[in-house]
Amino acid sequence: MRFTVTIQLNQSEIPKDRSRIFLSLIKFWLEKENPELFHKLYGSKATIRKDFTYSLFLGDCKFKREIIEIPDKQAFLNLSSYDPGLGIHIYNALLKGKGHIYSYKDLSMCIRDIQLQKEKLISTDVAFFQTMSPCVVREHHEETNRDWFYSLSEEKGRKLFLQNVQIQVVETLPEAKEDAQEMEIEVFKNKEVKVKHYGIEVLANICELEIKAKSYILDYLYKAGIGSLKSTGFGMLKVR
Repeated sequence: MRFTVTIQLNQSEIPKDRSRIFLSLIKFWLEKENPELFHKLYGSKATIRKDFTYSLFLGDCKFKREIIEIPDKQAFLNLSSYDPGLGIHIYNALLKGKGHIYSYKDLSMCIRDIQLQKEKLISTDVAFFQTMSPCVVREHHEETNRDWFYSLSEEKGRKLFLQNVQIQVVETLPEAKEDAQEMEIEVFKNKEVKVKHYGIEVLANICELEIKAKSYILDYLYKAGIGSLKSTGFGMLKVR
């Protein structure tokens, strides 16, 4: 399930740490519409994989040192879910918020429109994707509880990215364990970007991907997003 949410802002400047702002909008309306699902996704101390992803389009915006200037005061939230049920719940929650004001500090947001988008059918064992939001390669060190981020322009980054994606696939699709090991990922036209995310700068990648895998795995990645932090504004894909 894939849809676009049009959001009107009350001001033309927002903080560069934008992911937490728009995720808070999703969480606010989801908690109001479906408290049980909200608690399942966000209320537990245990981190669970959320098989949805989203990206932001801010129009003719300008990135400055600490803020983003958005002259027309509009943001477009593109959201995709692999699980149709989860997608419907999020869609209904945001629909409930349509026309109402949600405030994050001094920023007020009002959902003006929600439009369903047609999904592409993937029926082959190779697909070409373009990132709609930067994808993240993260290595987490349990002993120090620290994260390291890598570029897809580096061999280590590409190797770790493949490993992370294989783990992601198998966690949601246990039956794909053997097929996931056969997956191949090629990276093209990579551009490294640094994204402010919950107070830290995250190294991320805007690129094109050629992924060879069974069609059902490709379909999953297309709908659920790819890589680390994919349910917090990273890793959304479109078929090229």
